This record gives sequence, C-alpha cells and structure tokens, in this order.
Amino acid sequence: MKVNQAVKIRIYPTNLQREVLNKTFGCCRLLWNKMLAERNETYRQLKNNSEALREHKYKTEKEYKQDFEFMKEVDSKALQSTTRHLIEAFQNFFKGLKKTRKVGYPRFKSKRNRQSYTTYNVNGNIKIDFDRKRIKLPKIKTWIKYKDNRSFAETIRHVTVSKTKSGNYYVSILIEREFSITPLTKVRNTKIGAFDMSANEFLVGESEDFSNPRFYRSSELKLKKLHRQLSRKKKGSQNRWKARLRLSRAYEKIWNQKHDWAHKTTFRLANKYEAVILEDLNVQGMQQFNSGLSKSVTLDFSWYQFITLLKYKLEWRGKHYQEVDRYFPSSKLCSTCGYKNTDLTLAEREWTCPECTTRHQRDINASKNLKREGIRLLKEKGITVIT
Repeated sequence: MKVNQAVKIRIYPTNLQREVLNKTFGCCRLLWNKMLAERNETYRQLKNNSEALREHKYKTEKEYKQDFEFMKEVDSKALQSTTRHLIEAFQNFFKGLKKTRKVGYPRFKSKRNRQSYTTYNVNGNIKIDFDRKRIKLPKIKTWIKYKDNRSFAETIRHVTVSKTKSGNYYVSILIEREFSITPLTKVRNTKIGAFDMSANEFLVGESEDFSNPRFYRSSELKLKKLHRQLSRKKKGSQNRWKARLRLSRAYEKIWNQKHDWAHKTTFRLANKYEAVILEDLNVQGMQQFNSGLSKSVTLDFSWYQFITLLKYKLEWRGKHYQEVDRYFPSSKLCSTCGYKNTDLTLAEREWTCPECTTRHQRDINASKNLKREGIRLLKEKGITVIT
C-alpha cells in the first residue's frame, strides 16, 4: 500500500535566501488575488449567461507574467501550483454546496497571514543533504540549513515552503512510502478502547482517561495582556510591529503545544488498542453554547484534527477506528440493564438507574455504552471480536 507522508522541518535561511523566499511568497499571493478577482468580475458580468460563463477562458500564469515582469524571477512551478490550488479551491466550494460539510468560498490572501507556496521536484532540482542538514530549493542558488534528525530514502514529490506570522520558515516535504498493511480481522475485547468526550477530561474511558492540558486557558491572561499592549501602540509604528510579533509568537506556541499533544496522544492510543471507538460529535453545535464547552472544543483542542491524526495512525497499523452515531443515547442508557433515562440533563454528572438501582458516573457509563454499540458495528463489518 502506497501512502503519501509529509515530513515538516524548520529551515534557517540567510538574509539573501529570505529575500528570494519572500519574493516568491509575494508573487504567488499576487497571482492568487489577481486570478480570484478576475473570476469574481467575470461572474458578475456573465452570471445571467451560463453558457458564456462556462466557455470563458481565464488568463493563465504565463499571461500574468507578461503583465508583471518580476514574476519571471521566481520559481515557475510555484506559480503553476498557485493556479492549480485556486481551481481546486473552487471545485471544493462547489462540491461542498451539495454536501452537509460546507467549504468556504475562496478568499483573497493577505501578507499579514501565513505565507506559503508549493513547488515540484523536477529533474532533481530539490535535494537534501542529511549529513550536513541542508536543503536545496529551486531558484535559490545556495543550500538552506535546517535542524532535524529524520532521514528518508524515498524520492521527493513536492515541497511546500511556508512562513508563519511570527517569521519562522518551514518546509513540508511530501514523499511516497510503501507500507505493508494487513487489516486485522480479529480484535481482542480487552484491546478495544471506547471513550466519551468530556470538556473537563477530554476522553473518559472505562479503564483510563486522557486529560486535556488546556494550553489556551493557561495562557489566556498572557494573551489578553499582549492584546492590550498591541492595541495601545500607534498604527504603522515599529513598536506596534514588535507587539504584533510577540502576540503571534504566543499564539504559535499554543498551536505547537496542542499539535504536539495531539500527536503524542493519538500515537499512544494507536499503539495500545486494536480498535478505538468514539462518538461522532456535532462540534459546530457545541460552539453555539455560551459556556466553557464552546471554548474547550474550539481553543483548548481541535476535535477534527485529533480524529484525523488518530484515523491514519490506526490505519497504518492495520487497526480499526469506529464512530458511533451522534444520536445514539450513550449517556442516557443504563449500561447494566439498558434502561433509558429520558429526563437526564447535561448538568447531571451522576444518576441512579430506577430499574436496577445502579449508580452511574455519566462519562464512564457513556463509554461502556459506546463500546457495546461500537462492537456491534465492528461485527457488522465482518470483524471478529475475541472475548
């Protein structure tokens, strides 16, 4: 099984190398904005003539190079990738209109946000020296230093060079690896992990919990202070630029902490369990609550990111990820006798079953019910559960 894998490293370019990278960022951003503006204007003029709109030919990056001569100084593959990414963005937008998960309309890019461009490996124009820890990129004559101990023998397909708001430069290298994966047809009951999502503890299981470190909440006072400092600086001044940089670094640190924690937690789950059962949560609905729950699912952790990491880590090991429908009453069912407590409210963290008098802790009871339902769904897929 061939799998695309990305290796992201931080690079440390010199001033001359930064100048070339920044120029490439700017040209790609300008090309994106010009092509997006052209499409918006074309739609405004031809929206009542669908046939003319469908047959309209948009300008290519080669034609834009004639209008902006300085675009010829940067990597041509990066400009071609920008065109391709804009077309894909429109395709995803129109596909999202037909699906439940909406995709936003393409937006104009700003130099104040994260900058990036993608270039492809053609005739070995992208090289890596693992011994000296340096990388060679197109249109940059000298090698760029980096710090990372990982190495690989696979051929590089393409790289994405990015610059964060705090001014750090990264290169994401995409390679294709061959994995020998044999999906498990039998899983042990003791190696099935079922967890209920809790805003306080993140994941609560029958035998163990995974706590949420709350990186955002622990840094909230510091962020408020940095925001106040930024708001008091004069617009356009050097002090405002320094205050903005301090704020960007604080936010970037929080993101790095959450991303690192998510990787380590999903790695631990994928190694320990042969199947992981979770509930399909309505995160967008949770964000509408005016309580600490909305802040937990949006700022303290990213549920979608966590699930994405967990899925591919389990898949690469031949293990299984099973989601239970969000409408399954996991918290209201008694895990002992099956009685359904329809009067249970969100504020009640413990309740007693009136049928069998069993005292339940809400999250643990929900994890037991999720495991029972998840095992049923696994069996429907033809997976044998060994007790």
